[in-house]
Amino acid sequence: MLDKKQAKANLKQTRLNLAEQIIALRRANHMRVVDLSAQSDVPSIYIEKLELGLAELNIGYLNQIARTFHQKISIELENI
Repeated sequence: MLDKKQAKANLKQTRLNLAEQIIALRRANHMRVVDLSAQSDVPSIYIEKLELGLAELNIGYLNQIARTFHQKISIELENI
């Protein structure tokens, strides 16, 4: 079992990894945050926080963003 410090570090890294992917997809599609917000129906403030690695992960919003880029969400548990 992870201790609280390790769990917090893991969550932070997960958020940052996801942020990098969202930013890369958005830029590759020549989109601004407001464009992604309009196309995905996800509030721009959430996308901004997501890209900064600060947003609480919301599977519904992440799914909407993923669909905008013809992607799917994949979540897996890993042994530690």
